[in-house]
Amino acid sequence: MLDAQCLCAALPFVPSRARVVLVPHAREWRQPSNTGRVALLSLRSAELAVWGRREAPLDLSLLLRDGHTHLVLHPGPDARPIAPVDGPVRLLVPDGSWRRAGRIARRLLALPGAIPVKVDVAPRAGLRRAPEPGKVHTAAAIAQALEALGDTAAAAAVRAAGDLMIRRTLEARGRAVSARSSRP
Repeated sequence: MLDAQCLCAALPFVPSRARVVLVPHAREWRQPSNTGRVALLSLRSAELAVWGRREAPLDLSLLLRDGHTHLVLHPGPDARPIAPVDGPVRLLVPDGSWRRAGRIARRLLALPGAIPVKVDVAPRAGLRRAPEPGKVHTAAAIAQALEALGDTAAAAAVRAAGDLMIRRTLEARGRAVSARSSRP
């Protein structure tokens, strides 16, 4: 991103009660349109576990922590609306194209005790078109999940970071977007 659009100084860096583990596909992680990256950079307790690297395959068992509830955030057919849970939470977030994210989610859901969850969100402006209503970019989904888990401060920070990234990216492309639009 051009220096004028650089987000580094503008991103918040806030704690969150839930431990967010972003699991992007290696190809998605390199994309400049990846909103999961700004969510990761905005949360102190966030972790990155890149999927799809041939030279260093991801050991899924490393994502599990004793005593945590493991929620997999993806709008699959078995996913239930996310709700607060007792005790520590690890929010596992597949990130990539919808097809790749679906594959990652299926593998994550094979982990012992992993619970499929989804968020109910209104369409938000994004850099890509959502394939259907209710599917939003990664930062918006993480923000909504944190809010549903009762962490409103972290949710607001991630939502603001994602919106800022989208706005500056579209400005760099010579386009503008309204805050409530579902498409750029």
